[in-house]
Amino acid sequence: MTVESHVVLWFLCFISCGLGSPEGDPSREVLLVIACPPYPRHAQAECFSLLENIQVQHLQMEQAGTVPGDYVLNVHVMHELFNYWTVLDALPHLGGQTRLIKAHTEWIIWCQYNTHVASLRDLLEQLRRQNPAELAYYGHALYDTEATIVHHFAHYKNPQWFPYPMLRAGIIFTGVLLRRLVELTAPNAHNSSRPSEFSIDASHELARFIFDNLSQDPRHGAAMSGKIILKNAAYICPTAGARKSSEIVTRVAPPPPCAMHAASEEPSGWLPSTLGHRKERCFHTTGSHIYFAIKTCAKFHKERIPIVERTWAGDARNRRYYSDVADVSIPTISTGIPNVQTGHCAKTMAILQLSLKDIGQQMDIRWLMLVDDDTLLSVPRLSELLSYHDHRELMYLGQRYGYRLHAPDGFNYHTGGAGILLSLPLVRLVVERCSCPSDNAPDDMILGYCLQALGVAAVPVAGMHQARPQDYACELLQLQPPVSFHKFWNMEPEQTYRQWLHGGSSGGNRSAPLGVAKPRLHPNDAAQ
Repeated sequence: MTVESHVVLWFLCFISCGLGSPEGDPSREVLLVIACPPYPRHAQAECFSLLENIQVQHLQMEQAGTVPGDYVLNVHVMHELFNYWTVLDALPHLGGQTRLIKAHTEWIIWCQYNTHVASLRDLLEQLRRQNPAELAYYGHALYDTEATIVHHFAHYKNPQWFPYPMLRAGIIFTGVLLRRLVELTAPNAHNSSRPSEFSIDASHELARFIFDNLSQDPRHGAAMSGKIILKNAAYICPTAGARKSSEIVTRVAPPPPCAMHAASEEPSGWLPSTLGHRKERCFHTTGSHIYFAIKTCAKFHKERIPIVERTWAGDARNRRYYSDVADVSIPTISTGIPNVQTGHCAKTMAILQLSLKDIGQQMDIRWLMLVDDDTLLSVPRLSELLSYHDHRELMYLGQRYGYRLHAPDGFNYHTGGAGILLSLPLVRLVVERCSCPSDNAPDDMILGYCLQALGVAAVPVAGMHQARPQDYACELLQLQPPVSFHKFWNMEPEQTYRQWLHGGSSGGNRSAPLGVAKPRLHPNDAAQ
């Protein structure tokens, strides 16, 4: 597909692409939404690749006269929304000016740029067998093994029972459920609640919002019997050909084929369908091109820095430890800023200024990475990741969080513990244009707020993690080699490094022992 045809398709599909046949029953509509990030460019290319794949499959079904359920299919590419990734905060867009969710929309299929629809026919066939009048949603269910900060410690007494969808594998909503969600997330809605103003894990926050605010029958009130919980659909898989072992054992009939699943990604985060484009834009990067600015303080000089030195520091030639105290034995560089318990905004700004002076005219430095002294990294994987981003542009990479994304004053930011990557031109811009409202303001949030105001997008990196491996569902960690983890609390950091991060750019986690609960059938699994 040429660049010119991409542009034409973009504008045709911004409102809606109707793919239904003239003979299709207009009262049986399926809306397929592709949540497409405005940046990076390769993600937009993946959106078009997914759109084209769906168009081709639908045309083949029409020509053969085999469209299941005689559905009318509409496809919407949703782009240029800064809060598109949270699902909940993007819903007012679908129910507002676009008016895409109609009274006769039976099903909504929610995809990301890295979702693969393996068989549109199988997908529609499964929808034909399910009840569109039920308040329900379907996906590949994930479960926590322990209460975790990334999920706001939800269900902390027993977190293992609560299912939430693998967003990348795709989600299916009944029209009646999504229309209720659109009402509850409207700007003027007052009859819904959220546990936090922060957006961390969109899939878990979606599942919890539905659980907290909706029930099958309003008369049930807070009773568990009326709660709406994700239905685990066997035809939505984590990867191509993946099959839940418990389903194979317990089902008499073979499970349905995987109609939709998470697309496989390169270690860099690029999908195979844009491999050629990726190679054309390669900027070969090694650890010597990255300047690591490590935040520490006197109380952790002997506790944390030795762990960093025994793990990833050997791959990070250009590393500096910035502290509140100069210690020649390490050595550390004093920022001149007294240590505070939270925030660290003034300290971080001082680190960026000192780092620029230290870098000086070193022509081989392309990137600066801000990391904590309890961050674990794979420098080889980080280098491969950066090889596919242009260091000459204003680039801001990390694990994306959001604050007040439901409101006009909301913004995305990269959380500091996972590591924050800034291209050198962006570091100069930050030093020139960004400032702290107070010394102990949250540095990562202030940085994100300032950069959004300057028009610099927060580009997410799937392999970077603000928390420990045990704080994430194992199937998510298996999708892509991890780049970073954070926190030494209640774990053995050197063992964690060897298990998850040690080794080359693409190895290390695929054969790592998972140490998590085995897959299981849940009472709310979708019957096939």
